[in-house]
Amino acid sequence: MTIVTTLTGTPATGLASVALPSRRTELREFALPPATADTGWVRVEASGICGTDVTLYNSGVPQECVLGHHAVGEIADLGEAAAQRWGVRPGDHVVLEEYLPCGHCAQCRAGRYRLCPDTDLWSGGRRLGTVGVAEAPSLWGGNAQYLHLAPNSVVHRLPPGLPTALAVWALPLANALDWTLGAGALAPGEDVVVLGPGYHGLAAVAAACHGGAATVLASGLPSDQARLRIAAGLGAATAESGGEAAALALLTGDGLADVVLDLAGGEAASVERGLALLRPGGRLVIGGIKSPGGFGLDAAELVRRVLTVRAVRGRAPERVTQAIGVLAAGGAGLGAVPTVQVGLDGVGAMLERLAAGRGPGPPHVVVRPWEDGEGDW
Repeated sequence: MTIVTTLTGTPATGLASVALPSRRTELREFALPPATADTGWVRVEASGICGTDVTLYNSGVPQECVLGHHAVGEIADLGEAAAQRWGVRPGDHVVLEEYLPCGHCAQCRAGRYRLCPDTDLWSGGRRLGTVGVAEAPSLWGGNAQYLHLAPNSVVHRLPPGLPTALAVWALPLANALDWTLGAGALAPGEDVVVLGPGYHGLAAVAAACHGGAATVLASGLPSDQARLRIAAGLGAATAESGGEAAALALLTGDGLADVVLDLAGGEAASVERGLALLRPGGRLVIGGIKSPGGFGLDAAELVRRVLTVRAVRGRAPERVTQAIGVLAAGGAGLGAVPTVQVGLDGVGAMLERLAAGRGPGPPHVVVRPWEDGEGDW
């Protein structure tokens, strides 16, 4: 039996931006069947665009699909079993993780569902933003007015009153907390370098400051000046790529750091640069896929300086809960980051701009399915 929907009820249809294999998008209307006992519908309020979306679009999606996997919205329709499973009711606001895990493999049983083979993006796994529209009920991504809640969706309830503009930071901030405090093992009073002031780079600056770093240095290309100014507003010192050691020398004396987060795109040469910035006992965290991915690694140097190199993707479940708490407490400054919003009819053009390197200065770009235009919130 389906729980009564929100006061306005779930409509019969909803609009979505559909990504096509030909690197185009189309605005389409889809039917919204009522929720079953163990499924539901979310009325999407915001869907953040991240680098994975751009990569998928630019390489040509293998099948027509609705992109978008950083979705925030309101429960519109929900089955009783689903309500008990997720602890939510119609009218609650939620953030969805992108994973659609099996729930019974060794990784899932250990709480590491981000590593479940069924949801592994690089081995044909299924996750929000990749399932084809040919599979009912078609709306498997956040770039739509409504998003299907499958029985294996990962749902986090948001506290009442948390603004959507902050809530949409939940997953990038959760990633940043996981990479900075978890993989990077940041201790209060340590020094941090963030290579790459993009979407996740800015979140990493906020996470490092939240974690009690003594110094946070963000670096970027000459074309990243607008983003570096945002990083400065979050509490970071800034430098152009290649000038990190000189900038650190003025801040820390030795030109070195305890944690380096390599969140820069492009070639893997930044990995070697990051290693050179570490003090003995330092930790280098690599986020994102490099292309080309090869780099030099001196094993003897790692041993002599007792360095740690960690690669990361996604986040541990508890980091989402932590991120929601940080956002509810004020957002660690992320509320002041300029946000560019696009309506469903502007998704394709924005993906084209981002894929061509002509994206807006602020890297925080959010799809607002019920609004038009582009601008700051």
